Amino acid sequence: MKTVTTRIPEDDEEALAELETEMSADRSEVLRRLIRQGLDDWRQERALDRLRDHSITLRNAAGLADISYVEMLTLAAEKGIDVGYTTDDLESDLERI
Repeated sequence: MKTVTTRIPEDDEEALAELETEMSADRSEVLRRLIRQGLDDWRQERALDRLRDHSITLRNAAGLADISYVEMLTLAAEKGIDVGYTTDDLESDLERI
C-alpha cells in the first residue's frame, strides 16, 4: 500500500472527524473508503461517457468500470444511453434460459 499526503480545507477536516465517529473507523480507513468510492464513481462515469459516444461496447464499458455487464446495462438505461439492448431485452433473454 502506498502512502499519500495532502492538505485539505478545515471544513473538510471537520466532516472527516464526523465520519470517523459515524463509521467507527480511524481517519485512514475513512479516507481509503472515500477515495475508493470516488474512483469507482469516476470509472463508471468515464465508461458511461465512452459508451454514450459509442467509442466502446457495453461489455468493454462494464470492464472499464469494473462492474458486471448487467450493472452497466442498468446504469446506461438510468442515464438514458441507447446501447441497442434494453433491460426488457435482457429479461426476455433470461426467461428463455
